[in-house]
Amino acid sequence: MLMEPNYWSTVLSFLAQQYLIDSHATCLLWHSAFDIQLRTTEPLALLILEPGKWFIPGQDNDFYNYEPKRLDFEEHNLPYNDWILRVTVAIEQTHCESFVVFQEHIPQFIRNFYKASTYSIWRSIQNYFIFVYTDELLEKPMESDSYMNGYLFLDQPNILLVNAKLRNSSIFEIKTNRFVGSRFESKPHFYTQHIYDAQAEKVIWNSAKDLSSKMKNLQGREVVLGLFNYEPFMLLSYEKQPAMFDRASNKTEAHADGTEVRVILTFCEIYNCTLQIDTSEKSEWGDLYPNDTGVGLMGMVVNRTIDYAMGGLFMWYEAYKQMDMSSFLGRSGITCLVPAPRRIINWALPLQPFQAKLWLCVVICLALECLALAGTHHCEFSASEPRWRKSLRFAYVSTLKLFVNQSTHYVAKSYALRTVLLASYMIDIILTTVYGGGLASILTLPKLEEAADSRQRLYEHKMTWTGTSYAWITTIDVNNDDDPVLLGIFEHYRVNDAATMAAKSRTEQMGFVVERMLFGHVANAELIPDNALPRLKLMVDDLFFSYTNAYVPRLWPLCGIHNDFTLAWHSSGFDKYWEWKIVADYMNAHRQNRIVSSKRPNFDIGPVKLGIDNFMGLVMLWCFGMSCSVVAFLLELWWIDIKN
Repeated sequence: MLMEPNYWSTVLSFLAQQYLIDSHATCLLWHSAFDIQLRTTEPLALLILEPGKWFIPGQDNDFYNYEPKRLDFEEHNLPYNDWILRVTVAIEQTHCESFVVFQEHIPQFIRNFYKASTYSIWRSIQNYFIFVYTDELLEKPMESDSYMNGYLFLDQPNILLVNAKLRNSSIFEIKTNRFVGSRFESKPHFYTQHIYDAQAEKVIWNSAKDLSSKMKNLQGREVVLGLFNYEPFMLLSYEKQPAMFDRASNKTEAHADGTEVRVILTFCEIYNCTLQIDTSEKSEWGDLYPNDTGVGLMGMVVNRTIDYAMGGLFMWYEAYKQMDMSSFLGRSGITCLVPAPRRIINWALPLQPFQAKLWLCVVICLALECLALAGTHHCEFSASEPRWRKSLRFAYVSTLKLFVNQSTHYVAKSYALRTVLLASYMIDIILTTVYGGGLASILTLPKLEEAADSRQRLYEHKMTWTGTSYAWITTIDVNNDDDPVLLGIFEHYRVNDAATMAAKSRTEQMGFVVERMLFGHVANAELIPDNALPRLKLMVDDLFFSYTNAYVPRLWPLCGIHNDFTLAWHSSGFDKYWEWKIVADYMNAHRQNRIVSSKRPNFDIGPVKLGIDNFMGLVMLWCFGMSCSVVAFLLELWWIDIKN
């Protein structure tokens, strides 16, 4: 008995050879009405799932234990069903990039695939979908709303519909979705890609269009960008042209620009897509929650309200688990504007011309002078006079007088004492001259206290630093980071709103977060008012840094060509040119230069008039001496009064 030829295996083997051979793995959702055997010239990694047995108690013989994944879904409050559970595990465990689905399983797969792909930590940017059906087994046409009305057909370019009128037909119509053009339509459109004769094993009609051609010209397909004003990464203006369509207000009224906005603007110009914006979120990047929801720009991406979120966004692992991210757009170094060092004014200022070792040498020198003077003075007395006490007193007083260049009324009788006095005077005049020169330089040139203007010094000073959101420190992994300096800095971070930061920048001794961009400019410094800048300086290094990127929904179809474009953009040098151009066009150049130059102190200040600050240390020492003198004088009067 001759077996009936399996034309379905023939046509699917042809498509597998054309489209699936490069996939990491292919998931085939088995259907009992189609006996399929795929034959390719190279081995095809294939995983077979049987949806028909998922819902029959006792019929599921799958070797994989789904219970841990089910518990994980329930722990994070993730809505799921059996389809989502099985497809999620298949994607995670076998890394399925392509899917072959049959007949009535198609609408169920379409409804659940996006949830499964979002829940899976593994993802691919080159998915292929082959949907196989025959009209003989359908109650209504497959392209009706109940079957094909799904977001997948509007969002994915690599979709093939394999259709035959009867189950044993040999002629197959292979269709694909339109994909290009406006995607905000209620119903997907399909056109015939091939007509394949499985009996002759050849294509009898070809549209001459490859699936990859859809990505070369998007024909005005919309890309929605989440936007708020965050200079210079993204700028929102209602005055400049050309205006873009704002989906939040449903008007064409807003203009978008910025160092990272230029990336998607140029991308759409090259690939012929239409950039629209959504200004629903006014100021926050937002946050994500374990149950696949979020707020701010992040939540809008997860909810597919927007297609593209950026603005100095770091590469966060928590965000990566629920979204896709583009290749890097730039580098953002997290640093601070910290209080500038103040001039040191204290009683120890007169001691600072000499180092401690030199002061010790001076004291030893004066002690030797005192001993020499006492010895020579001792020789001038006769044996009957009490000499040592008087000689030591003479030596002590004379040494102090010579050290401060004061004369003495004592008349030296011997040449030995005169010689020692002359030698002591010469040594003291050299010391006082050197000391006077050092003191003059210290009083004239400012001596500043240590500022917390480096990563290490910020940690040692235990200085509080602040920003408007915890997003600034999300990159720091507190549990796994083994850097004690970074963890110590992390403990002193505080969150304040913009108004509070502006007020504290004028008075408080704390650091204020800013971003150091890839080519040296400073972002997020607009919160600091101009009158606070003189008391602040930019840190010389970064606390930490991260590469910035754009976040897009999981399985965003343009991710692959966008990454290729981004790498070409970096290679061309436009990233540097656009940063300088945007900063020059939209930001205050004088303010930028002022902040950046504050990183290094400028001592070339020319002649400076001396003020009371220059002598405050001496004044404090004089006041202390006068106070001690008054106290000593009062004690003498009291002692004389008691004695009398």
